[in-house]
Amino acid sequence: MEDLVNNFQQYLIDQKCKDIAVFKTTICGKVSSVFLVSAASTIENKKLADRIMKDFSFDSVPEGYSKGEWIVFDFDDIIINSFIPSVREKFNLEKLWQKEKVENILKEQAPMKKRAKSSKK
Repeated sequence: MEDLVNNFQQYLIDQKCKDIAVFKTTICGKVSSVFLVSAASTIENKKLADRIMKDFSFDSVPEGYSKGEWIVFDFDDIIINSFIPSVREKFNLEKLWQKEKVENILKEQAPMKKRAKSSKK
């Protein structure tokens, strides 16, 4: 299971997902790893969903695809929730699941803000 989680983490990093968090949850007695990722807009979220559907031969349109604000993929042991930032903030699943949190793999990799150049004349 750990290799599968690591493979999905790397895939999501390669797809340029933002704010990746991973949780282990128990759903109906079954342990699953749940990914939370962000996309900048509904258009970007749908593009990510299109790539996931293609790359993993997903047979049906995932839940939430039509609106593009929160799209859910269920791969049995792995669940991917892809949000636009405002919806992710509204539902705040990180807080709900914080006791179960496994790892937020990109927290340390967040880009630093560029400092404004001082204008010396």
